[in-house]
Amino acid sequence: MNDDGIEVLAEQKTLKVLPDIKIILELISKGVSLKDTLNTLVDYIETNSKEMICSILLLDDENQLRHGAAPNLPEDYIRNIDGTKIGPNQGSCGAAAFRNQQIVVADIENDPLWEEFKELALIYDLRACWSSPIRSSTGAVLGTFAIYYHKPCKPSQFHLQLIEQAVYLAAIAIEHAKVEENLLKSEQESHRLRVQLTEAIESLTEGFALYDADDRLVMCNTKYREFYQESADLLTPGQRFEDHIRISAHRGQIADAVGREEEWVQERVKQHQNPKGSHRQKLGDGRWLLISEQKTAGGGIAGVRTDITRQVLYEEELRSSFHLIESIRNLLEHYIVDSESDQVFEDLLLTLLSTSESEFGFIAEVQKSESGSPCLNIRANKRLSPHIELSEHHTITLSTKQESESLKALFDQIMRTREAVIFSQPTEESQLGSLAHELFEERVSSCLSLPIYSQGDLTGVVVIANRPSGYNDEFIEFIKPLLVTGGTLLRAHRNEIIRKKNENALQISEERFSKIFHLNPLGKVIINFDTEQLSDVNESFLKTSQYAREEVIGKTIHELNLFSDKAHWEEIVRIARQEGMGYDQESILQIKSGEKRSIQCYACLIQTAGEPLLLVMFKDLTEQKNAGELNRQLQIQLQHGQKMKAIGQLAAEVAHEFNNILVGINMNAELLLLTPENELPAEYRGPLQEIKNSGERATDLIKQMLAFGRKKEPNISWINLNTMITGNQNMFQRILGEAIVLKLNLDPNTKPAWADEAEIEQALMNLVVNARDAMPAGGTLIISTKNVLFTEDQISREYGTLPGSYSRFSVIDNGCGMSAETVEQVFEPFFTTKPAEMGTGLGLSTVFRDISNNGGFISVESQLGAGTEFRIYLPQDQGKTIDAQSVAPPASQDPITGGTETLLVCDDEEPVLTVVSALLEKLGYSVIKALGPRKAIQAARSHMGKISLLLTDFNMPDMNGQQLAKQLTQQDPELKVLYLSGMTGKVLQDIDDYELIQKPAKIGLLAQKIRNVLGDIK
Repeated sequence: MNDDGIEVLAEQKTLKVLPDIKIILELISKGVSLKDTLNTLVDYIETNSKEMICSILLLDDENQLRHGAAPNLPEDYIRNIDGTKIGPNQGSCGAAAFRNQQIVVADIENDPLWEEFKELALIYDLRACWSSPIRSSTGAVLGTFAIYYHKPCKPSQFHLQLIEQAVYLAAIAIEHAKVEENLLKSEQESHRLRVQLTEAIESLTEGFALYDADDRLVMCNTKYREFYQESADLLTPGQRFEDHIRISAHRGQIADAVGREEEWVQERVKQHQNPKGSHRQKLGDGRWLLISEQKTAGGGIAGVRTDITRQVLYEEELRSSFHLIESIRNLLEHYIVDSESDQVFEDLLLTLLSTSESEFGFIAEVQKSESGSPCLNIRANKRLSPHIELSEHHTITLSTKQESESLKALFDQIMRTREAVIFSQPTEESQLGSLAHELFEERVSSCLSLPIYSQGDLTGVVVIANRPSGYNDEFIEFIKPLLVTGGTLLRAHRNEIIRKKNENALQISEERFSKIFHLNPLGKVIINFDTEQLSDVNESFLKTSQYAREEVIGKTIHELNLFSDKAHWEEIVRIARQEGMGYDQESILQIKSGEKRSIQCYACLIQTAGEPLLLVMFKDLTEQKNAGELNRQLQIQLQHGQKMKAIGQLAAEVAHEFNNILVGINMNAELLLLTPENELPAEYRGPLQEIKNSGERATDLIKQMLAFGRKKEPNISWINLNTMITGNQNMFQRILGEAIVLKLNLDPNTKPAWADEAEIEQALMNLVVNARDAMPAGGTLIISTKNVLFTEDQISREYGTLPGSYSRFSVIDNGCGMSAETVEQVFEPFFTTKPAEMGTGLGLSTVFRDISNNGGFISVESQLGAGTEFRIYLPQDQGKTIDAQSVAPPASQDPITGGTETLLVCDDEEPVLTVVSALLEKLGYSVIKALGPRKAIQAARSHMGKISLLLTDFNMPDMNGQQLAKQLTQQDPELKVLYLSGMTGKVLQDIDDYELIQKPAKIGLLAQKIRNVLGDIK
């Protein structure tokens, strides 16, 4: 895919691919390692952008790049670049980290930055690499984010957005990991110091307790007793740890143990006896303790309790603030790059619900009613189910009308007080509580209504409900920055609506004028009246004049010489100046090529911003004048085409019917010739043989008529050109007449060609006819054959087809010849130099088609008065293997073999049925005759003996031979079938595994086929 293709594809997937900050925050909150976090980020980006491969490298303290995440880069490649020292020319990533700026390498193979790593990258088909530095909040480089491609390319606007978001998320993950690392180090240092200062433990602000190897209390300080003051009476030396925590749990001193006291005790004892770092514990009074326990050298347990209530509250506030800031940033960022301003209401509502952990709510826009007074219009209402992501939401249906009395009362209260309204007591009878219950038809435990202002104006109202911890003034203060952002977005939404409305009006006006001017079928030109320079033109003018727009804009009428008659143009200008508009007269327009076109010209004077302009319009009459003549010629061509189609159809139908007549003639002649010599006078045998020979020649003629009528599907086979030409020699001579001498110059070594014999015969016939017409006073026609070998270079340069061996036959006349211009058009359909009554212009185009269909090609050489030579090349071995049997000389005629089996013969032509049956009976068969398929079915059902073979015509009305064979073979699966048909093309595609013989068949071939089908001859 090229760069443009990448940009189009990227722009279509912008919203889908950009990762959300939740990807990183969720992983951080779950304690996922930095390596897994970065791998998840890279996997997400690559999954949604299949063509890119992403990599994150981390910068260590020695300014070396270390592997961070690259799940789809080859491991060998990762090992080779791991530990690369950054520098100004160290590839995309080394340079990006060193320079602290984005590095885009569109083609690794040709970029000097990759000189050291180019060979390694190309091994794995890495052709492009864009790298950006990952910076900390202070601007220090933490690592690099890179995108690889397997093709040279540059980043689109989407890629820049994707890189920016990926770098941002990676920075959050890396910084968080460093903070966690530092925090862990700090906790470890603190623990070490507490162990060293055990002598001063009583003076510590942390609670400290020491248990022996039997888990009995050795000592604890005052602070420790203070934390557990409800059970301090049990904190005496010798008291077991398990006893103390059990009493504490049952007295409600541990918040996590409420309702599961014994289960919690077992978990806590196990955790106490196998301490692993620190954990937090919430007390019943709301305080938080950080519990750090570890085993002593004597097998006991030393534990420290630190009050971290302030820290936990601060963390919660910090997390909420961070979430709020990110929500505001996402909202603003989204509406900077997204023009879909109507989405602002849903996005703002979802952000408020997510930030406040509320269950459901709605947002309404303040609008003006028809009377001009402000009113509320609910624009979005959503529910966030528990434990689902922000994107997993569904719309709820508001049950009351927007003109609800409760809604009006709420609006009036907000307009009056300009402050938020809180409902936090289920028993409280407030207007807000009634409204929330009406709107959502659910139990409302707490509810809050917030006004949204922008520049002092009330622009919207948000109602959110069922926050677990309820709503208070502190929360309202916390959420105010988001409300300010919402006001800004709603103001931007209104401005965007106004802007779009104005833009649409302007665009409609401009499009209306542009369409009227540029798409008008009349040619239009706008000319500065003072300078006579062209200011604008429409497409009709450019099409007629053949100029490009840049060739005419700024030029004058005289420079372009559009009106060769200058007096005519001056008359147009004079009338327009005096009368303002007018001039409706036929004129001449000279176009770029110098051709002169007939036009009907109009002109009018217009004023635009004080500038006088002349609008010139014209209608091209040239085609209209030529239309009559063109229509007449097209009618002639149509008539020729229809005539040729009708002749072809007639030839096919006549040939088909004549086939049945020939069956009677040929087979009756053969039947009589089979009569013993003592029963048939000798003087009859000569005439009968002539009848048989004439019938066979008529059969060949039928094949040509079928090929001419195209009723036969192409039948590709190996054909001997010499045999085909000599076989048609007499017919060619009859076509040429006595005044033209036919000479054959056939090379006996010419190899068979792979083609459709009927199509090649038809093409040769057309060339002979064309040569005859080129020699009206007589002359000589030479047909020659030979083998030709083309090399790959020669044939691609001269003919543009496959190299190899070809069989060539040439048709050479010494007639009138053709000019070079005629030769260029000679194969075009309907092109002819003959009078209308002599040719259609289809002959040579048909030749060209037939030769091309057979994988060959044709060339022509001709000069006026020096004759013409057509050379036709047919493939010999391009993609085919010669079947020796197909080109072997015909075997000597075998004796006619008959049999004694019972045959069922079916044909819808009684003469054909009679003669075929007589011949078969002559050969010894028992024959059942059936005139049509219905009688054949009846005969088969009524016959008591075994019928060995069905000999049936294929083309019959009502039911064809294949349908008849299907019915009879269902009754007798062992029945053999042999088809007779005068048209084999379509038949060969329809029959399955049965044999077929073409009418009119010779008795010897028919007898041999029957024995072959019955299984005697292989």
